[in-house]
Amino acid sequence: MQHWQWRVLNDETLVIDLGKNITQELSFKRSFLRDRLPEDVSFSMDDAEALQNFSDYLDTHSVLSSTEQFSIALHATALVRFGKLMLPQSWYFKFGPYNNEKSWPQNHLFCALTSNNQHADFLIIEQDERCSLCMLIDESFEVGGFKTMKQFEVTRVLNDRLQESQRHPIPKNDYFTTQRWA
Repeated sequence: MQHWQWRVLNDETLVIDLGKNITQELSFKRSFLRDRLPEDVSFSMDDAEALQNFSDYLDTHSVLSSTEQFSIALHATALVRFGKLMLPQSWYFKFGPYNNEKSWPQNHLFCALTSNNQHADFLIIEQDERCSLCMLIDESFEVGGFKTMKQFEVTRVLNDRLQESQRHPIPKNDYFTTQRWA
């Protein structure tokens, strides 16, 4: 990782040079990335930490191949480093069971969103107490009946739109009891 380099080709495409003549093109629309990206920038320690955190999570909670996991983790890391600030677009998505009273579990990065009875899995890239930046894991997802998201595209939603993903199910509180056994 010490020689990895982020590069922007033709002011359009973000790629990462992984060394030994291996280059990975990232599948982002330019509109998801910050303006005025430098042409070349080194892969930093913060990038390595983000990549490792996403990789560890995916390795623990995903049945995807290691190649797919690496691609997802790399795209997530690029968004952390170069993603453009987005306003929530929650109106496209149905409410989930989480709100101010019952907050989303912080250790669950897989979530699902539902729009017009379409359901898709996402990975939470960033989250605060109100909103989450979510990257599509599925191949595609129809949003609002007129727009189709492609894999690795992102949306920001209010946390009350997040729903459970079967990729990392959320334990039900019903399994626990307050009864003490003698």
